[in-house]
Amino acid sequence: MTQTLTLSDFPDRLSPMVVKELRQGMRTRAFAIVMLTLHLVLVLLTLLGGGGGNSEIAHAWFDGIVTLVLCVILPLRGFSAVADEIRAGTLDMLALTRLSPWRIVYGKWLSIAAQSLLIALSILPYVVARYVHGGLDLFGEMLALGGKTLAGLVLAAFIVALSTQKNFWLRLLVVGLPMLMGGCGMMSFMMMSRMGGMSPGSRISISGPFSAFTADGVAGVLLVLAYAAWAVFYFLSLAATRIAPAASLLSVPKRLVHLAAMGIAWAVSWSQGVDAVAAGLIGFIMLDVLTEPVNTVPSVYAAFYRRGLPGRLGMWLLAPGWVTGFLFTVLLTAGTAALAFSMSGAEQALLLLISACGTWMVAALVQILPRARRGADLFPAFLIWWLVLSVALSWLGGLLVMRHTMTSTTPWFTCALPQMAPLGHAIAQAADKAAFLRMAALAALVWPLVLLVPAAFAWRRAREARREARQMTTPGGTEA
Repeated sequence: MTQTLTLSDFPDRLSPMVVKELRQGMRTRAFAIVMLTLHLVLVLLTLLGGGGGNSEIAHAWFDGIVTLVLCVILPLRGFSAVADEIRAGTLDMLALTRLSPWRIVYGKWLSIAAQSLLIALSILPYVVARYVHGGLDLFGEMLALGGKTLAGLVLAAFIVALSTQKNFWLRLLVVGLPMLMGGCGMMSFMMMSRMGGMSPGSRISISGPFSAFTADGVAGVLLVLAYAAWAVFYFLSLAATRIAPAASLLSVPKRLVHLAAMGIAWAVSWSQGVDAVAAGLIGFIMLDVLTEPVNTVPSVYAAFYRRGLPGRLGMWLLAPGWVTGFLFTVLLTAGTAALAFSMSGAEQALLLLISACGTWMVAALVQILPRARRGADLFPAFLIWWLVLSVALSWLGGLLVMRHTMTSTTPWFTCALPQMAPLGHAIAQAADKAAFLRMAALAALVWPLVLLVPAAFAWRRAREARREARQMTTPGGTEA
């Protein structure tokens, strides 16, 4: 009697989406070509580096190629990950299999992450060979490889989030513009190093204070890992929100995680005396919560009414939609501004408030303009307006303040728009800086007040859904 031997390439406990994407991704010619070409090139570079004569050039090419593969080529495999599903109309079929939007985008990202980790592990023998032949810092090289892999995983999550946009030109613009600017910067760096701007034996090391197992080094590594984990969660939740059904409550865990991340950022800023980290997180959170569509499904609000008074209070900050997202960002901005005031004074607090008002200005324009408001997804319009205002106003402001820079006068006109105010404050005369900031803050506060008007109308449009939700939980109840 013979027994049938069952072979399985993946265990059953893995998500079906992960297995599907891994099988499709690792069977493509692109993955095989990247893997084979990478190893052929690394073998040649390792042999050249072992010769001694061209070791620095070989090491530079080694770092560049590994960075290109881990931080550019592999993350770009998710460029059309969700867009292809939307275009083919297969998202509804995936939903019928009881796969949640989060599991769909997580499976697509995890497939790219597994391929990146596989290639990173295959590079380890070449790192050891470089250490043996070139006498390099093995710990620093391992840390550099881990940093590149981690950066590639975060970039892959960003690309997967961007793939939820059906407009190919928008995805190409958002990905291509930073790559072009980064490529130009890399070429400039290489030209400076070739022209003698750097000593022949100098090499950039990212290990820094992490090169030893000290308390600060371990804490720094853990903090970087925590921020990277939040960034992956942020981009994947951003993607899941864009493809989730209207009855989804993804906003609740998403905003609670954002609030926890801000709490950690506030604690780190307070201990380190640097408030830039918390301010940077607010900008990303605004991009997410201010582009959520207003929800009019009663079951969404019923989930809050069932929890009594705490649920009704939490609904103002956690319910899906950009209206509650606006209130959520006001809370985060107030907390960060208070922290900046206690650490650095009123100047830094006002600058942070002006920057937040610049983002609220973009959200107000998206809600006021009819063409942008008609779209089902506010993210493309928000992103386009943010890019246009940031680039155009920065360029225009630079041209206009040039004359004031040469004449050593304060450009008071830059107080009018929050995007131009930081530049005007930077070149303002010392005696005028305090008055300049007060005027700029007063002008910037107009925009959150403007945003309150469409927010009130949008909240009123959802009043019927809230009334039905109240009746579902407390029969006979009415909206307060």
